[in-house]
Amino acid sequence: MSVLHAIYRKFRFPFKFINAAIRYPAAQVRVKRYSVMSIEETVDLLLRNPQLSLARYGDGELEMTWYKNIGFQSFDPNLSARLKALLQQDSGANPDCLICLPDAFRTTRNMRSGSALFWFFHKSFYFKHYEALLNKQVRYGNTSVTRPYHDYKGKKLSRTIFDKFKQLYQGRRVLIVEGSGTRLGLGNDLLEGASEVKRITTLNRNAFSVYERLFDIVLANAVNFDLVLISLGPTATVLAYDLSLHGIRCNDSGHVDIEYEWMLASATSKIKVDGKNVNEAGVLLSEETTVADETYQRQILQHVGEMAQTGTADAEAVTEAVVIPLPHVSPRHHNAA
Repeated sequence: MSVLHAIYRKFRFPFKFINAAIRYPAAQVRVKRYSVMSIEETVDLLLRNPQLSLARYGDGELEMTWYKNIGFQSFDPNLSARLKALLQQDSGANPDCLICLPDAFRTTRNMRSGSALFWFFHKSFYFKHYEALLNKQVRYGNTSVTRPYHDYKGKKLSRTIFDKFKQLYQGRRVLIVEGSGTRLGLGNDLLEGASEVKRITTLNRNAFSVYERLFDIVLANAVNFDLVLISLGPTATVLAYDLSLHGIRCNDSGHVDIEYEWMLASATSKIKVDGKNVNEAGVLLSEETTVADETYQRQILQHVGEMAQTGTADAEAVTEAVVIPLPHVSPRHHNAA
């Protein structure tokens, strides 16, 4: 068996590549039927329209409409159903929320070889599974608006895009909704122009498991802010859309902070960033990890935690999420990450 396995490993990629090459031309023709804005067009639209929210679909969200586990979110049939339903909405159902699709649907010519190859395989094998959810009459925003650095050969555009995001935050009251290890804007100047920054944190993994409670808490607090930034993987896509229906302006911000950190470091690979979740570099912090930064701790309004268990030893877990006050750490406490 070990010999057969070695042969399989040796020839797996060539067979996969040939298979993809056969499928790709037809898949690419279908992909081109759908209109996606450029990265700059998307961020400029955000700057021009003070009510506009973003709900982004990357490869993980698109594949989760069919079936996929990702590093911080196990496949959930309810989440999958919501991701499908949002794509199937009539284009006029929610004009205040721009649905975004990957930049690779436009072109991969400006991408680094590894990223272009990834999308070559994705379009060849996966596009057919979710194409029926898309609408040729809709002009989609660009998912890579929050990921303008790593995937691209040229790096000048990323600085322009991040500067425009800073304009979006300038003078605004910003509420961040994120996993407890995400720490968007901590240790850099991405949010320094905001007049106020507060946070609601939740689970690093499987945030959708506390979705209903999280939605209620964010909605109750968001009325006091100008903009809500959500970094929660596929949960953020759904949450941004749902909140925008209530007049709350939201940006599904994804990896914007990590991409900004990589740009500042002139990174050439997906490197770790101290004290932050970087799923694509294999770092997902435990829920107990804390930060010895008093300003950051004061920004946290609430933490939406794990499911609670109550009652006797035979009692079943309560199905409602609980809100847990986040303990403020001493300045002498060191971040475990």
